[in-house]
Amino acid sequence: MTETTMSDMGAALYPPHVMPPTRQMSQIEVMYKLGRNALLTLPEPVYREPIFVASGLYDVAFICDPDLIKTVLLDGAERYPKDGYQKRMFEPLLGDSILTAEGESWRWQRRTAAPLFRMADILDYVPTMSEAAEAIVRDWRAARPGEVRAIDKDMMRVTFNVISHTILAGGGHGVSAAIEKGRMDYFRGVNWWYLYTRFNLPHWMPRPGGRRMRAQERRLRAAAADLIAERRPTAHLSDDILSRLIAAVDPETGQSMSDTQLVDNILAFLLAGYDTTATALTWTLYLLSQSPEWAGRLEAEIDEVIPEGPITAEHVDRLTKVQQVLKEAMRMYPPAPTVQRYTREDVRLGGRDIKAGTLLVIPIYAIHRHQKLWDDPNRFDPDRFAPEREAAYSRYQFMPFGGGPRICIGASFALIEATVILATLVRAARFDYAAANAPWPVARMFLTPKDGMPMRVNPR
Repeated sequence: MTETTMSDMGAALYPPHVMPPTRQMSQIEVMYKLGRNALLTLPEPVYREPIFVASGLYDVAFICDPDLIKTVLLDGAERYPKDGYQKRMFEPLLGDSILTAEGESWRWQRRTAAPLFRMADILDYVPTMSEAAEAIVRDWRAARPGEVRAIDKDMMRVTFNVISHTILAGGGHGVSAAIEKGRMDYFRGVNWWYLYTRFNLPHWMPRPGGRRMRAQERRLRAAAADLIAERRPTAHLSDDILSRLIAAVDPETGQSMSDTQLVDNILAFLLAGYDTTATALTWTLYLLSQSPEWAGRLEAEIDEVIPEGPITAEHVDRLTKVQQVLKEAMRMYPPAPTVQRYTREDVRLGGRDIKAGTLLVIPIYAIHRHQKLWDDPNRFDPDRFAPEREAAYSRYQFMPFGGGPRICIGASFALIEATVILATLVRAARFDYAAANAPWPVARMFLTPKDGMPMRVNPR
């Protein structure tokens, strides 16, 4: 194993983590490793320094100190806009959506979409989340005893089931089929497309995975456009997020979204709310398979809080240990491992002069394992997120959903969904990792296990 390390060290669990390079890499090496796994390009100082500046074909400043991150994402957000290359990277699929837009275009979309994610409305979706999890449990019980499951794919199925019955009200079969058809092809090509954007190369230019990536973009946008055309005449009859988004107007301007903007945002919500939660659950189940102690603690809590019947909204806040484990899993394996901005003008950050146009990388994966921010950062320890300890952390120290004004609009939805699903699965089964080698975390668009997550599911 060359990319990750894992050790047991007695009762403590040290799951696989990427080893940073021990020397400065050439630009050719950086580009090659970025194409394989973006985590391999994070230099060693970002795990221990507040800021690290690297020079090369283009300047990059890695921002790791919570106060500096707050400056970039919140206090000086206008001076540090989203990286234009990253925006260009996602535009072929997501257009000018809430994830890619800047300035007033982003503000009015955020204002328009925010009411769709009120806590009371999210809690109304708990029965849907619970039923989606119960459906996958039924599949497990119907399978052959000892059968190895691709847990990463099972988690994709359960989270898409939730999304399809909340955002799409049980419809969206064309979108579902399009996602399934080319999902892995799209993600395999993401890092290469990012490299091309850094050098202002056009989207049509041949590159590894480019043809399949472009085909997936066309499939998804066409499927989403068909869904919106079908739903628009009857939107007033449904209460799913898509129907409410069709009917929504900006409270300040009275403006509603065009069909193109609806396509952009439906795909953005699917991308942000489907893969990320599935990825978090996949890593969480792996960690529980390696920690019988925490698996037992979760089983005891779940059995006490929900002795029988489905999980309901009233149970969610009482599942504190379930949420501790989820948060620790997202600390160790954040679904979105980096955030990027750039400097609009010359600035001074952390005692360093940073030139205009410098790429600012907020390496969430490294920040979540930073030696100055966490005690024994590579150790799995959900007690870090006991309520009294979590309250002491800066909100820019633990950022599984980003931070600042652009924090994920569906963060509360995702945490509640993951809590309901994880509690349902742990109540029903125990999990054994079924591969000879430990899973390698690979950062393309999201932080996924390189060769999937094979597990044996044993009903309780």
